[in-house]
Amino acid sequence: MTEAKFDKNVENIRMSPIVSISEEARKKGPEYFEKTGKKILLFQRGEIDFPTPEYIRNAAKKAMDEGKTKYPKSGGEDVFKEAVIKKLEYFNKATGLGKDNIVATYGGQEGLELTFKLFQGKKAGGFAPCWSCVLENFIPYADTNFSELPLNEDFSIDFDALKKLVKDISFLYLNTPQNPTGKLFTRDEVTEVVKLCRQNGVYLISDEAYEAITFEGKEHFSPISLDFDNIISVFTMSKTYAMTGWRVGYLASRNKRLIELIKMGNYTQTAGVATFMQYAAAEALANKEESDKHIRFMVGDFQKRRDQLLEGFRSIPGVKVEKPDGAFYLFPNFTELIPKNLKGAERNSYIYNLLMQNGIAAVHGSCFGHFFTDNMRFSFSTTPPEVITEGIERMRAIFAQD
Repeated sequence: MTEAKFDKNVENIRMSPIVSISEEARKKGPEYFEKTGKKILLFQRGEIDFPTPEYIRNAAKKAMDEGKTKYPKSGGEDVFKEAVIKKLEYFNKATGLGKDNIVATYGGQEGLELTFKLFQGKKAGGFAPCWSCVLENFIPYADTNFSELPLNEDFSIDFDALKKLVKDISFLYLNTPQNPTGKLFTRDEVTEVVKLCRQNGVYLISDEAYEAITFEGKEHFSPISLDFDNIISVFTMSKTYAMTGWRVGYLASRNKRLIELIKMGNYTQTAGVATFMQYAAAEALANKEESDKHIRFMVGDFQKRRDQLLEGFRSIPGVKVEKPDGAFYLFPNFTELIPKNLKGAERNSYIYNLLMQNGIAAVHGSCFGHFFTDNMRFSFSTTPPEVITEGIERMRAIFAQD
């Protein structure tokens, strides 16, 4: 029997290595515990250990009790879109948007997937390191010819290199605050990126999943607040409201033609986000008092974890680490601790394997592109202080012996 040939774009999609690492940690956990009496410490995934706030859960229950369980309106319920518009005004400083500038999506992930699909087969670019799902899922799915532009060592933008890149691409992918570095691009950086896109006729896809998770009073600057129609800003409820499993997101653009096309893709693909969840998400956005209280508490706790983990890494000789201003990741560099003779895949996995053997799950830098492969991503989104303390103690011991 002849083996069926399927669409090459779908066949090229790969499971996110972060998921694979999580599954490996789960598999090795019992064996490691039996051997050492200790648990594997999980720093690998951007899950959140806070519960979805009660006021949001209650809104979902209320919506179900009121019968909000029928087919959703194409592109999103009015109540959700109205809440999004107000949020974009007060939080993102984006004015002049209406309901026909918004699409409700199943998480930010569907929003990004639909947006990449608009440019199927086109040339594109984005900053490296880059979120693994962009590389493993969206790019092959949309058959995108994607160029990685490495950030500087401190994760700032090399604008000379960017000026060259934008002359030859259809769209640029920007993620701020960034996964995996935690880099919060400044107002000036974002404004210059938008300026270069406008001058070169390049669309900008702005991934703002971590927009509310910023530290020490620093604020996220949203590109869609600027006067440029060809920006598609993609948002999710997952991180801001600890709603990772709800899969509710939305996107916005001043270009209504883009929105209409994305809405048709959304209808074709999923027929819309479950109605009662949109009502709950609308309450999350509209109830600013409860929202602000939740965000202050969660971000305050994340900042304490960041500071503890940052101090820990800085106490390990040979590790270099930048202080992130947003998201919930650290992306330390381990070059000085990797044997100089190692190359390729063996080098890329050296620190990862060493840590996993000692019960620490983190993500190696090669999962985020072709650059920064000596780095490791550590998430502190599910790591209380005692886990961070033990993780640092184990790493001090590992690298003291190595």
